[in-house]
Amino acid sequence: MSADHQKRENLIADLLLHNIYKTKDGRHLYELSLQDLEQQFQDILSPSAQEKPLNNI
Repeated sequence: MSADHQKRENLIADLLLHNIYKTKDGRHLYELSLQDLEQQFQDILSPSAQEKPLNNI
């Protein structure tokens, strides 16, 4: 398993732990690239995201 594949799987697991299953536009996490997953994760951790429900990311 490549390092990128492992990182992608870890990001998906972390997002699922935050009850994130899809993006705002309805894409499933498994459809996203590593770069898109990283962006989704950063969006969760940003201070403004704390004011919004997490499942709306």
